[in-house]
Amino acid sequence: MFSLSLLDLMTPGDLSGGHHVAGTGTISPTGEVGAIGGIRLKMIAARNAGADYFLAPKSNCDEIIGHVPKGLIVRAVDTYEDALNMLSDLEQSIPVSPALNCPTK
Repeated sequence: MFSLSLLDLMTPGDLSGGHHVAGTGTISPTGEVGAIGGIRLKMIAARNAGADYFLAPKSNCDEIIGHVPKGLIVRAVDTYEDALNMLSDLEQSIPVSPALNCPTK
């Protein structure tokens, strides 16, 4: 989220189209988003703080499935580019599916 915030500050407009977006994850030098601990509590805290959308590492899907707080749309991402694509949809008022995009087992 820090890297997305920096890009947002350095470019014109608002990456999120004015929506309240939260998220978590690590990021590699090549743009891969990695797992992080405590994601269930982070989703709850984000929703309690007013977030409508949450970007999460796809590698955390096993901890996300069945634990998404009501009213929060979670988008699981593999890469920085995946996150930018979701934000671009928000900025362009393209609806983001409320279905969690985690792989099925």
